[in-house]
Amino acid sequence: VGFVEISRSSQLAPLIKIVARGDTTVVDAYLNPVLRSYLARLQTSLGLGSSLHLLTSAGGLVAADGFAGKDSLFSGPAGGVVGFSRVALAAGFERAIGFDMGGTSTDVSRFEGDYELEYEAEKAGVRVVSPMMAIETVAAGGGSICCYDGMRLTVGPASAGADPGPACYGRGGPLAVTDMNLMVGRILPDQFPFPLDIATVEQQLKSLSEQISQASDAHYDPFRLAAGFLRVGNNNMAQAIRSISVARGYDPRDHVLVTFGGAAPQ
Repeated sequence: VGFVEISRSSQLAPLIKIVARGDTTVVDAYLNPVLRSYLARLQTSLGLGSSLHLLTSAGGLVAADGFAGKDSLFSGPAGGVVGFSRVALAAGFERAIGFDMGGTSTDVSRFEGDYELEYEAEKAGVRVVSPMMAIETVAAGGGSICCYDGMRLTVGPASAGADPGPACYGRGGPLAVTDMNLMVGRILPDQFPFPLDIATVEQQLKSLSEQISQASDAHYDPFRLAAGFLRVGNNNMAQAIRSISVARGYDPRDHVLVTFGGAAPQ
């Protein structure tokens, strides 16, 4: 609709008004065909008489035929919120902050007896008018790329993903947060399901250190440079925690931090 001129008297005028009120309709139009096709195949594989329900961004279950694209945007992180809140309660804590750090991002949220919901939010530049868990997301995950932009160290938002993955995976990937954690000793190579290439990480860090020295008066050895990248990433994640606690009048010291996801414990 945004690329063509349409008369206000045309039959598409009602659609224009819907889009003007928010992007949720556009999200559904984009995602629903893909979801419907996938769920149909899944339902067929489960067989006759099966009952398929899916988790929504608001943390509730709905039948497959009532699941829409807008419900799927944060359904994964919403499941994490339900999970960490149950863990906190089982451990005797009524207030908790969930810290979910995966491969591409970190999701943080707060729990105090009830789930905090948002009914209108902007996610990745898209305005969504639909109930969803109040989750703050930052581009800081195990695969977030670490680089020097000529003036400062940066972490994310681009990610190495699973393929090629971080440099230590040995598949020609860029330096990422996982490499920094390996360099400072927060990852145990013998606990990984495949060998990690720490020599490549060290060599890339040395090359980057030389690049930084040529552009500025700063001098880093590989370990100090890795620690510096981790401080940048930690600051991004701490800011996300501040936004769901201090910025809303809650003291994070009154909460237990529940970490989950592949990278959070590091």
